[in-house]
Amino acid sequence: MRKILSILGPTASGKKEIAKLLLDRFGEKIHFISCDSRKIYRYMDIGTAKPPRDMRKFYSLLDIKNPDEAFSAGEFAREVEKIIPEIEKNDKIPIIIGGTPLYYKALFEGLFEEPRKKTEIREKILRRLEEEGIETLYRELKVVDPQAASKIHPNDWIRITRALEVYYTLNIPLTEAQKKLKKPPKYKPLYIGIIMTRELLYQKINERTERMFKEGLVEETRQILDMGYSQRLPSLNTIGYREVIQYLNGDITMDEAKRLTAKKTRIYSRRQEYFFRSFDDVKWFDVSRGFNEVFDFLVTLIEKILHEEV
Repeated sequence: MRKILSILGPTASGKKEIAKLLLDRFGEKIHFISCDSRKIYRYMDIGTAKPPRDMRKFYSLLDIKNPDEAFSAGEFAREVEKIIPEIEKNDKIPIIIGGTPLYYKALFEGLFEEPRKKTEIREKILRRLEEEGIETLYRELKVVDPQAASKIHPNDWIRITRALEVYYTLNIPLTEAQKKLKKPPKYKPLYIGIIMTRELLYQKINERTERMFKEGLVEETRQILDMGYSQRLPSLNTIGYREVIQYLNGDITMDEAKRLTAKKTRIYSRRQEYFFRSFDDVKWFDVSRGFNEVFDFLVTLIEKILHEEV
């Protein structure tokens, strides 16, 4: 089973900077696949810290969904399995880069093959969502599949309805179905992990939060809402957008929105690092003093891949 180079690490740890260095060195010889559950959304640029526009042509899985569209870890894995051969057909090296642990797990540990959908079941659940509300469906999910419910936000109507749809299609909980219908992975990871001291990471998170607001996070969020997208969407229940929506609703001040965004991002970064530490065979690099070591390592590794030595 072939290994795919994958660069992971918590938010604000420097993955985008490393990508820029590698593009400056290798240019068209490499192509990145974004492993980020929020960068998939159109219009959400500032709050998700997407790469600059001049870099995006070197990425796949950016801007592929509207904010009201769903995209699961399983879909991510299936898309990547289709994208990798296309990249390699053009004599480029695919490099997966990002910070969504669940996406990596779906790709490299096997993915859930969803059952064939039954339209009548889906329509019935969506009709109930409209008539009875998300709270009723969430309470029902806690009864039929408490394990799935414990991992889903009570307002995430997309994942709640999907879990109920699987349950009523197969008559077994989603968590059980995921085990029974798991498809083995096509690739193995060649993980390169990026970390830095917590003090420095927190400083970078604070600086990035301030920069996002200066670059127009409030205006970006207002524009998305003006397009007709609901502020209750799971995509907008994202750190930064959620706090800006509270500010726009008059619930908190601008300073409070910034403070909460930075605080919650710091908490999120700890969770990311915790999950990534559970991954097997990650070669970690501390970039607190710069990217020279990891960059040199990656250059050597990519050159070996180009010469088919890996």
